[in-house]
Amino acid sequence: MISKKYLNDYRVEQTVDIKGRRRSEVIYIGGDHAVEPQVPTSDKRLVFCLSVLMWPAFLGALLPVTQAMPVAFIMLPFVCLMLPMYFMTGAAFSLFRENDIMKREKAEKIVKRLPPCAFLSLLLSGVSFLGTVVKALVSWKSFIPGDYVFTALAAAICAASAAAFIKCRNIKVVRKISEN
Repeated sequence: MISKKYLNDYRVEQTVDIKGRRRSEVIYIGGDHAVEPQVPTSDKRLVFCLSVLMWPAFLGALLPVTQAMPVAFIMLPFVCLMLPMYFMTGAAFSLFRENDIMKREKAEKIVKRLPPCAFLSLLLSGVSFLGTVVKALVSWKSFIPGDYVFTALAAAICAASAAAFIKCRNIKVVRKISEN
């Protein structure tokens, strides 16, 4: 299904097959687009691996029993982190899988999702990490081993998000002029 924004990038062509039936074929006429500046393959692979490795850290941080779980300003941002991580992983996979030349819809989807989601996951995991640090400073005697695990994994997610954001913060979509 095509959204209205990209409707003019396609044309419907009517043909008649051998049996005399009319066939409609959708043809892309929108031109070639690319993500600029050119993201090296190693950076694409790194961003994809970071976004995938954030998931075990996220799930691992939720497994142990912690004193931070009942605290809303620690757990609420951490649980809300799931949505930007999901979109970041999808955009990183598309960036890693797609060729340098792609349709406008795919290129804009990558550019509009990857940097904002990386920044939002950095922000949300950073708030959770700082919340556990503040909780540790305020009541360090009630800190249990699960809190250390949660803090370390929240810091790991924050670092992975920061690295992904640094690699992809300046990307934009440009139209490529074909040489034909």
